[in-house]
Amino acid sequence: MTSKTINVKAIRIDGGTQSRVEIDNDLVAEYAEAIKAKAKFPPMVVFHDGVDYWLADGFHRWHAYNAAGKASVEVDVRDGSM
Repeated sequence: MTSKTINVKAIRIDGGTQSRVEIDNDLVAEYAEAIKAKAKFPPMVVFHDGVDYWLADGFHRWHAYNAAGKASVEVDVRDGSM
């Protein structure tokens, strides 16, 4: 596992790795406000297959960083595929 900062848009969320039925938009808004206020969140977990970064853990955080207009985010990168 390697921690690094990557572009939020480089993280793929379309691989069917989301285990929840839906995203809680109220929670995303709450997280986004906290991010704008400089709150620290745990790194999201992504798997890198050599080409793409696949999000495995942190979907609400991903949406919150996106909503907060953040370009980059800290992630824990693991080798593997979707």
